[in-house]
Amino acid sequence: MSLPDLDRLNQREFRKLVLSIKANARRLDLLLAICDDRNLQDRLITAYEAELNAQGIIPFRARLDPKQPSLRATLEALVAQQPALQAGEPALVTVLNANELLGVRLTDDVSEQERFFSSLQWTREALRQFEFPILLWLTDSIATRLAQQALDFWSWRSGVFEFVTQVTVPVEGRALPQPMPAPEPSDESGQSVADLQRQIAELEQSAPESPLLVTLYNTLGEAYERRYAYQRALELYEQALALARGKKDLAGQARSRRNLGDALRYCGRPFQSIDFYQEALTLYQQIGDRNGEANSLENLGIAYFSLGQYQQAIDFHQQALEIEREIGDRNGEA
Repeated sequence: MSLPDLDRLNQREFRKLVLSIKANARRLDLLLAICDDRNLQDRLITAYEAELNAQGIIPFRARLDPKQPSLRATLEALVAQQPALQAGEPALVTVLNANELLGVRLTDDVSEQERFFSSLQWTREALRQFEFPILLWLTDSIATRLAQQALDFWSWRSGVFEFVTQVTVPVEGRALPQPMPAPEPSDESGQSVADLQRQIAELEQSAPESPLLVTLYNTLGEAYERRYAYQRALELYEQALALARGKKDLAGQARSRRNLGDALRYCGRPFQSIDFYQEALTLYQQIGDRNGEANSLENLGIAYFSLGQYQQAIDFHQQALEIEREIGDRNGEA
C-alpha cells in the first residue's frame, strides 16, 4: 500500500522502516518509530502492514497494559496466543499504547511511564527469546524520556524512524481560508489559563499558605481538562490534593479527588477513577456536602457502566437520584 501524499522526508523514513522489517523478519530486531501525529501514525501502520502481508510477513499488534506496562510481558502474552509466532514464521509485532501511559504518580510510588522505562532496562537477554522484529511507537516526548531513563534499552535499538506532522500544501491558485485566532482557553468563570497561572505565581510568592491556592490549582486543572490536556490536568489536581492535605482542607481534598477521577475516566481509565470517586464520596459525606455526595455517586455509576458492571452502575445512579430528590436538584434528576 503506497502513500503518495507523504512528503519526501516521511516517504524516505517509511521506505527505510519497511526495508529494515523485511531484512529481519525472522529474528529479533528492535525498532523505534517516533510520531506526534496520531492520524499519520495510523496511516503508516495500515500501509506497512498491508505491504508486509502481501510479501508473506505476518503483522501483529500488541498493546501495553497500563496496569503492567512491561514490553516483555506484553510480547510473551501475544506469543502464547499466536501459533505463527511460536512457529517462527516471518512476522512483525507493532507495540502500541506507550503514549497513553500516565506520567503522573497518582497513588503509586512510580508512574506508569516510570514503571515501563524501568521494565525496559536490562531486558536485553530476556528479549532474545523473541525471533521477530519489534516496532515500538512513541511520541517525541516519550522517546526523550525513554532515552534518559532506559539507557541500556536505548543503546541497543536497531533503528529509529522519525515521522513529522505534514503541512497541507494549497492547490495552486486556490487561496486557503484564514483560520480564526484561537481563543485563550479559560475556566468556566471566564478566567484564562494565563490569568490563573499568574494568580498562582503571585499567591505562592505573597501568601504561600493561602487556602485559595487549592481552588486555583483545581480550577487551572479543569481548564486544561477542557482542552483535553489530561496529563497536565492530572499533574495540577495532584498539586491541589497535596496542598489540601497539608492544610487539612477536606472540601479541597474532595474536589481534587473528584477531579482526578474525572480526568482518569475521560482518558479511558474508569478502573482507576473509581478509587478517587469513592474517596471523594467519603469526604463529601464527612463534611455534609450533599451535592458533592450525589455527584460522586453519579460519577461512580458512570465509571461502573463504562466497565460493563451495569447493576452496580444502576445502584449508584439510584442512590444519586434519591439525594437529588431530597435536596431538590431538578437538574440532577433529569
